[in-house]
Amino acid sequence: MTMKLHEQLNLLTVDELKQRRDLTPIGDRSTRKAEIIEALAQYLLAGDLGSVWQRLSQLEIDAIAEAVHHWGGRFDSVRFRLRYGQVPEYFGRRRIYFYSWGTPKVEQPSVLKLFFYHGEIPEDLLPRLAGLAPRPAELAITTLSDEDLPATVASHGAAGAAEPLRLVATEALVRHDLPAVLRLIGQGGIAVGPKTGLPSSAAVAKLESILLGGDWYRPEDDLGSQRWAGGAIRPIRPFAWPLLLQVAGLAKLDGSKLALTARGSKALSQPLETVVSHLFERWQAKGAPDELRRVDLLKGQTSRSAQLSALADRRTVIAGALKDCCPVGRWISLDEFFRQMRFRNHDFEVTYNAWALYFSDSNYGSLGHEGFGSFEILQARYILAYLFEYLATLGLLDVAYTSPYHARPDYRDVWGTDDFLFLSRYDGLRYLRLNALGAFCFGLTPDYRPTVEKKPPLLATGADFGLTLLRDPEPAERLLLERIAQPSSADRWRLDPDALLRASADADERGRIRDFLDTATVGELPAEFRQLLESVGERATALADAGSARLIRCKDAAIAALLASDPGTAPHCMRAGDRLVCVPDPKLAAFRKGLVRLGLVLPETPSG
Repeated sequence: MTMKLHEQLNLLTVDELKQRRDLTPIGDRSTRKAEIIEALAQYLLAGDLGSVWQRLSQLEIDAIAEAVHHWGGRFDSVRFRLRYGQVPEYFGRRRIYFYSWGTPKVEQPSVLKLFFYHGEIPEDLLPRLAGLAPRPAELAITTLSDEDLPATVASHGAAGAAEPLRLVATEALVRHDLPAVLRLIGQGGIAVGPKTGLPSSAAVAKLESILLGGDWYRPEDDLGSQRWAGGAIRPIRPFAWPLLLQVAGLAKLDGSKLALTARGSKALSQPLETVVSHLFERWQAKGAPDELRRVDLLKGQTSRSAQLSALADRRTVIAGALKDCCPVGRWISLDEFFRQMRFRNHDFEVTYNAWALYFSDSNYGSLGHEGFGSFEILQARYILAYLFEYLATLGLLDVAYTSPYHARPDYRDVWGTDDFLFLSRYDGLRYLRLNALGAFCFGLTPDYRPTVEKKPPLLATGADFGLTLLRDPEPAERLLLERIAQPSSADRWRLDPDALLRASADADERGRIRDFLDTATVGELPAEFRQLLESVGERATALADAGSARLIRCKDAAIAALLASDPGTAPHCMRAGDRLVCVPDPKLAAFRKGLVRLGLVLPETPSG
C-alpha cells in the first residue's frame, strides 16, 4: 500500500532528512529528527513549492505527471523509457564525475528526492502534485497507410544494403486456402506424425502447392544456413494449417494421415468468418505445440525446470494488445506495437525460470544472466511466431515483411549468438495490419464485411460440356476442377459426368460444385450443363444408406413367414427371400425379445 508522507520520512535517517531539507527554502535548522520531519512535511504538503518546482527539468516534470496521473504514484522506469526514450538521472545510475585524478565529485542531487520515496510518491502528496503537473496526453499510436510504407527496408547484414518490403493482404489467402486445405485432407493427402500431428515433409510440400502464393518465403529465399546459425526459414503457413484444423476439430488422425471430421466437411459450406472465428477461438484456448518451440535456437524448452507459462494466458494478452494498439485498417510497425503493448501494460511471462533456457551453452548462454532474457529475446520472439505463423495464416492480420536474416539484431549482446543469422524465422515480420476479418474475430465489429476483390470468371462453357480457361486457376480452383473434369489441352477441359456423379454423393459437396460452376463461368450455365447437374442430383439421391443390418437364415420358409407376421418380431424385420429375414442393427435387441416369446433363439456370432 502507498504510505503517507510522515511514514516515508520516518523511514529515513537524520542525514537523509537533512539532505532533503537542504533542497528546500526551509529556514529551520533543527537537528532533532521529529522536528525535521515536521518541517519537511509542512513545507511539502502546504508550503510554496514554486522555487523547488522551477529547478525541475521537463523530463522530471513528466516523470511526476506520469506517476500521479497514470501509475498510482509509482514511477515505472520501463514504461517511461518506452515513451520518452530516457529516464531522469535520479531514477538511473548515479553518475560520478572526476575533475582531477582521484578527486570524485557527485553531481548535484535532484529535487525529485523530495517527492519520490523508494520509487513512489506518498499518498497525501499526490493531490498536490497532480495540480502542479499537467496530465500527460495519451501515448499516440504511430500508424501508416499503404502509401506510407517504405518500399525497401535497410538490412543489418551489410552496410548500405536494403531489401524490398513484401505486402500481403491475407483475407484473400484464407478465403482460398481454407477450403483448399480441407479438400486436400478429404482426399487423404496429408500425412502427419501419429503422436505429434505434425505434417511430414511430403505433406508440407503438398500443402504449399495448393496454398495461394505458397508459403511466406519461397525456396530460393532460404540461404540453407546450418542449424547452429539459424537453420531453415520454411515452412510457416503449411506447418500451421494441419495444427489449426486438428485443434479446432475439423480434422483428425486416421492412421498416419489426416481425415475430415463431420465438422470439417460442414465447414466447406459455412461462411468463412464463422469457420475462421472458430479456428481462432480454439487455437487461443487449446492450440499446441507451444509457438515458442518454433524458435529453434532457444534451447532448454522441454525441460521441466523451464517452467513455461500457460499458452492461453500469453495468447489472451497478445489478443488484447492487438485490439488496444492496432487501429483497424492501418499498418503498425512491430517495434511500435511492442512499444505500445508494453506501455499500455499488456504484459505476460514466457518462463518463470529463465536460467533453464539458453543459447548455445546452458552455462554461459543462459537467459538467467542479466539482460539475456529481455522482452526482445523472449516475449517479442514468442509474439512474432504467434502472429506470423498462426494469426496471419488465419487471415486476421495483413503482413509486410522481409527475409529474417539480420532483420532484428537485438540479440547480439547475448553470449553465444555471434554466428546467428537470425533469432527466429519470424524476425522478418516488419508491419502488421488488423483487417476486417480480424476485427470481426476479435469482437471489434458485430459483423464481417469482406474486403476481398471479386475474381474475374475462370471458365467459358462450350459444346459437349467443354470448358475453356480464361485465366490461370488458383490452386483451390484447380483442385476442384480436377475432381469433376478432364483436361484435353493446357486451357481446355471437359466435364466428366461419371466423376461429377462420384463427387456429388455428398449433398453439401453437390451444392458446392454447383456454386463453383455458377460463379466460375461467364454468364449463365447453358441448358445442357443445368440438365446434367439436375440428372446427377437425381441419381445421387436415388439411393440412400439405411444403415447396417443382420441377415438371418431360417430353417425353412414357414419360420421365415412366422417371423414376418408375428406381432413380436414383424415390426423389427422384413422378408429378404424364401428363408431369409433382414433385421436392422438398431432393432436387433427388440427382435431377440420377440423370438423368446415364440420359443426361438438367435445364436450369437463372433461379430454379434
